Amino acid sequence: METKESQGRLDIELPEIVDLLAAGELREALLDALGQESGGEVVLKAERVARLSTAAIQVVLSAVPGFAEAARRLILDAPAPPVVEAFGRLGLNDQLQNMTRDLGERNG
Repeated sequence: METKESQGRLDIELPEIVDLLAAGELREALLDALGQESGGEVVLKAERVARLSTAAIQVVLSAVPGFAEAARRLILDAPAPPVVEAFGRLGLNDQLQNMTRDLGERNG
């Protein structure tokens, strides 16, 4: 999982397969991002994701309140169709929409 700072925000490039093992790595990356003093938003780049596990979705959704409490945003950027489908299978379309809407509003 590649992390890089760009224009005052932290981008985390998600791998093609975000399974249980990757969910643990994602958790660590999000905790590290939350601990940084930059205060910028964190963007999960999801355009390459071909498979997203329920564990990874749980990690992402459980991080949202922590970022909100720190007055920061956690945004899911360009979710690939498998990401959208994984959220949908779990009935989490609204949560996905909330995480992607911020980026659209900022760019539009």
